[in-house]
Amino acid sequence: MVMTLRHLVPKTVIIGAGGFIGKHFLNAYRQTHSDLIGTTRAELDLLNPDIRALRLSENHYKEALILAAIPNIDRCEQEKGLSTKVNVTGTLQLIRQLADEGIKPVFTSSDYVFGGNAGNYKDDAPLCPNTEYGRQKAEVESKIGEITNGNHLIIRLSKVYSHVKGDATMIDEMASCLAQGKTVKAAYDQVFCPTFIDDVIAVTAILQGNGITRTVNLCPSKRVSRYDIAKALAEKMGIDKVHVDKISLDDMVFRVKRPKDTSMRNDRLTGILARLTNYHFTDISESIGIVGGNWKK
Repeated sequence: MVMTLRHLVPKTVIIGAGGFIGKHFLNAYRQTHSDLIGTTRAELDLLNPDIRALRLSENHYKEALILAAIPNIDRCEQEKGLSTKVNVTGTLQLIRQLADEGIKPVFTSSDYVFGGNAGNYKDDAPLCPNTEYGRQKAEVESKIGEITNGNHLIIRLSKVYSHVKGDATMIDEMASCLAQGKTVKAAYDQVFCPTFIDDVIAVTAILQGNGITRTVNLCPSKRVSRYDIAKALAEKMGIDKVHVDKISLDDMVFRVKRPKDTSMRNDRLTGILARLTNYHFTDISESIGIVGGNWKK
């Protein structure tokens, strides 16, 4: 999947290579550019970003994938000052520095830029966040174009998962609980478009390699609820569905209320992929089978 696409990728510095998604991108993109670097907070602190020490132009970097952020929903709300400095002020400073050096920013946004009242949000749907994290992502989205004169790519992600046992991403975490005989509380009204990490990398590579400068909902077209996933996972693992507790998101106790239906339409991406390749996203049912098999006794 990713293997056949790596030749497309311009040399890209990975900003935020210490996180789950960043580590996967760094490993994949290094197979094209073995000297490619990824930064963590130690190399590039978004509280006071300065890319000069990275010597990007000197080392022939063309683009920068921006994954670094404070992503915790509750923390962004509790520490608005700090999270705004990192997720907005520092990120925009970084984008300005990259643009000044001729490096194209690839900014990773989130389905949380939408409020979750409607679902099926199009690429150009009005931004309507109802969390601080979503508001911060939306602010960067609204300002990046002026800074870069349009030479940027925004990829909006939903929940990203892998097939690796023990990585604590969404499906794996559910499977682990079920395998231990625990009950999984799963909201029937929390709806999104879960995306396999290999698909995120492969499709981003296609977009970068073809010079796309748009805002793109990067996700499969299939929308599912957290309850749908938990129920199917229990079935694949041969576990009684009594261990899946069907609840409403309103029943969950969060410091910050979560949006319910952040599902996104991928019309723009579908059109781009139809012109360029026959790439198809991994179906969530296939992933449920794989992850369930990892934990099945």
